[in-house]
Amino acid sequence: MSGRGLAAFACAGIVALFSGCASRATKVTPPATAPKPALVASQQELVERYNRQVEDVRSLHATVRLKAETGSAFAGVIKEYRQITAIVLAQGPSSIRMIGQAPVVGADIFDMVSDGQEFRMYVPSKKQFLVGPAKAEQAGKKAIENLRPQPIFDALLWPKIGPEETVVVEQEFEERPPERDYVLTVLRRSGERFEIDRRIWFDRADLDVDRVEIYGAGGRLDSDIRYGGWNGEPAYPQQIVLRRPHEDYRLEIDVVRLTVNEAIPSKQFELEQPAGSTLVKVGESGGKQ
Repeated sequence: MSGRGLAAFACAGIVALFSGCASRATKVTPPATAPKPALVASQQELVERYNRQVEDVRSLHATVRLKAETGSAFAGVIKEYRQITAIVLAQGPSSIRMIGQAPVVGADIFDMVSDGQEFRMYVPSKKQFLVGPAKAEQAGKKAIENLRPQPIFDALLWPKIGPEETVVVEQEFEERPPERDYVLTVLRRSGERFEIDRRIWFDRADLDVDRVEIYGAGGRLDSDIRYGGWNGEPAYPQQIVLRRPHEDYRLEIDVVRLTVNEAIPSKQFELEQPAGSTLVKVGESGGKQ
């Protein structure tokens, strides 16, 4: 090889050797995580899965953190403390007791019970004892008078789907984020017609219930409840978000401690008017009588 050819060969080798240093770095974008395969279940299998959850959790004794995001009902009480801790006892078919406590000092903010028909609540700071229909509308001007335990009971313990009930199933898909659900719609008869009683959403990634919608008369959405963090044996959600659209509040319920299926004496759901307190009767419209 001539001197000129050798020089050209050497130059080409040097260029090839160092050409990577002069090239522009290319950013490699990792591929998006593929969603889990969607599980397949029939309508009957979904009904059985839901009813099994109802049977597995018949009562609960929980310590929860409550945080009101919007609205007047709970925000009027909780905003002073940002969030509160509550002791919750719930037992089917419709009994609940909730004692709200201020953080750090642990003083009771309210103590309320409901049997599904009547609610009773004591507010120590005001020395008021409120009594009224469990499912009354929240229309009082004072937020403390608007507290109702029944919507929370409905979020914690569910009714079974009976064999006589009319149920239909559909599939839902949302692109952002990618979510695939089965939705069971339970209907109830209203005169000569049917109307929606509740809709139950199952995440097809694991078939856990991730949402329950409860409807009132005339197709009005009364409660929209989201569930997350299912664990334990039997499984139970650790995060619950309750939204009451027509009452303008959104309540986050984070489970701190939980015991299920513990026998709760009926006297735990009794609340008598304390001596020296003022009785306040709340009518069906939420106002004082």
